Amino acid sequence: LATATPATGDIYKMKYKGMSIALAVLNSALGGNYVCFGVFALYNDPALDSALDISLKMALSIPLDHVIAYPKLSKSVFGFMEIIFRNHIKTTMALDTSIFMQLMNAVHEGLQSSDAQISSMCANSIDHLATFYYENSGKDKPEVHNLNKHLSAQPNLFSSLTATLFNLLLFGAPQNHWAVMRPMLSLMLASESSFTAYKDHLMRTQDSANQGKLNEAFNKLLADVNRSLESANRDRFTQKLTAFRVSTRGFLTL
Repeated sequence: LATATPATGDIYKMKYKGMSIALAVLNSALGGNYVCFGVFALYNDPALDSALDISLKMALSIPLDHVIAYPKLSKSVFGFMEIIFRNHIKTTMALDTSIFMQLMNAVHEGLQSSDAQISSMCANSIDHLATFYYENSGKDKPEVHNLNKHLSAQPNLFSSLTATLFNLLLFGAPQNHWAVMRPMLSLMLASESSFTAYKDHLMRTQDSANQGKLNEAFNKLLADVNRSLESANRDRFTQKLTAFRVSTRGFLTL
């Protein structure tokens, strides 16, 4: 981290390749279910927190356009972000709001990648965050209070993610639409107002004939969907999203 970014030469070989390998190794250790991470706190061992801290600093020290420009680097960086949202949400929520929002900005950008694997990693990160918020909102937990603090500082976070996900589903490349579907139910349940705002915005962009068709498509999408994140309900909603995408792409105008 203390090494200056070289002004000339192959920056990937000179700096980013080592970072990518280091993150990839850590990702395997963190995501391989080899360790019961709770024992670190139980024995007051700072090794895990230190590893997460330095890895996050390393990931966020790389300019985002550089991360996206190098495929192997981007998979290591976004893979690490997905793991900390999945397995280390308490540590992630405890970050300073400025760092947390830098993390979310990277996830938001990666979500729009043309690489389906990267897009999927970022979609999963959003799903972990939205699921945590939906299942824990209102509970007296430090991580919930921390997340509420972040959302107070950036109140349009969920609405921005919702709009991007639906735009990718409706107007994005077909190879990415499966990747973006997973967080849509959890995000809608976490912030129903964000979904309503996007629906109203999209309706206003269409002529009167299309508004009727779009309203009918939204009604079909939401029919028989429970307020639950159980696997069966997720699968049912994913099928409905596929039908929604097919039906609306035939008449929607940009």
